[in-house]
Amino acid sequence: MSNCSGRIKRCRNRTVAQGFTLIELLVVIAIIAILAAILFPVFSQAREKARQSSCLSNLRQLSLGLSQYTQDYDERFPTYYWSEGNQGYPYSCTWWAGIYPYVRNLQLYRCPSSGQNCHKTHQVWIDANPPFNTSGFVNNYGYNELIGNASGGLNVARLTQPADTLVLADCSCTWIGGYWNSADRAHLRRVAFAAGGAPCGCPPDLSTNEAWTLHSGGSNCGFADGHTRWHHWTKCRTVSGGGPLRYYDWEW
Repeated sequence: MSNCSGRIKRCRNRTVAQGFTLIELLVVIAIIAILAAILFPVFSQAREKARQSSCLSNLRQLSLGLSQYTQDYDERFPTYYWSEGNQGYPYSCTWWAGIYPYVRNLQLYRCPSSGQNCHKTHQVWIDANPPFNTSGFVNNYGYNELIGNASGGLNVARLTQPADTLVLADCSCTWIGGYWNSADRAHLRRVAFAAGGAPCGCPPDLSTNEAWTLHSGGSNCGFADGHTRWHHWTKCRTVSGGGPLRYYDWEW
């Protein structure tokens, strides 16, 4: 009987020794909380980098579509006139409709980081016809307004610096814009602050806020030679204002 009692005590002691005290549990919880605070921002940044890469891939394929369009249309870019889509003109009156036969994928027009969904202004006729009349269609990229407004479509040969000439980009509108009457026309605000929230107009409000940016403080840009790259919002400026981009016709 005494031997059994001894074994029971040893079992109880062993059970107690294998448990955690309240202090030990609190320490473990605190360590987990600290690790989570450190790692969650890292994971969030990694997810945004993945979305940024996906967006850059979209833009690259759209830029390739533009290149194919120009090859088939006498080396001319698609036009994009104000309100032209209301007139019942062919699909080529908007850049996204003009290049669609070459890309054949509506998802390419959507940036995975953008929450904007109102990018179809002035294009009633285009938006009412397939495939652009689908409820899920969103266009998160903007086109060079100066190129789009060239009569008959701008000839590629007009661009003397195609590797620096901005044609498509992350944008808060389907037009990158002309920034008429702005005191700082060189700063392409719709590209720099593509997430939305930046005051815009003619002239636009010149306030800045990195929270309005789309991809880690900047935007993806596509150029006339077909290549794409990311620019910090402070670098979304044209050469006339000390930036790296050519956008206006006097900079081509």
